[in-house]
Amino acid sequence: MRYIEKHAEPRSLTAYKKQPHVYYDGCNKEDIREQLLKDQGYLCAYCMRRIPEKGSAGGIPGMKIEHWLPESQCTEAQKLDFRNMLGVCLGNAGHPQQRTTCDAHRKDKSLTINPLDKTCIQKIKYHTGTGTIFSDDPWIDEDLNDTLNLNYDGPDFSLRENRRNALNVCLEKLKTMSKEKTGDWPQGNLRKMLKIYESKDKEGKYREYSGIVIWYLRKRLRCQ
Repeated sequence: MRYIEKHAEPRSLTAYKKQPHVYYDGCNKEDIREQLLKDQGYLCAYCMRRIPEKGSAGGIPGMKIEHWLPESQCTEAQKLDFRNMLGVCLGNAGHPQQRTTCDAHRKDKSLTINPLDKTCIQKIKYHTGTGTIFSDDPWIDEDLNDTLNLNYDGPDFSLRENRRNALNVCLEKLKTMSKEKTGDWPQGNLRKMLKIYESKDKEGKYREYSGIVIWYLRKRLRCQ
């Protein structure tokens, strides 16, 4: 998980909310989905899996609009609040509960962790050897492990393995840049790599599972 910087809501949503008797299912959700993906660099707000762009048949496959404050607890105004919306993957929906992740696993449970809150994101840590995501804050740790099931390791895919692989790609690049195999990377190379992973590419996309890499690089820079 990484911090999400929200930009302005879609103009169609702003215009719609000025009308009388508005409700969430009446707004243009396609515009909302597109803006959420642009803000999030085409990653799921929770697990950081890649959400693909529009398919040939139209629409955005593999994505849904998630409300950080559960819809069951929202007024119509809160449902239409763009800052309460996140773009998330389908989370293996349709499979048994233990094999689902993200919003599909969360259901209607409230969250402490919020990707729009830098303070929350700074409380997230990772085990570099296993790719496990966790927090010393018990409420956030419960969100990560239990509510969102972000350490899912199943027969179809493994979020922990995917994060570990993303970090390994970064480490291999650092080895190539530094010609140093011990991990004693020069600060300049660490900063250069951090800039790459914190930035979107030319297509406006963040690197998949980049949260663990950003955490690792920032930790190494603080230690040197």
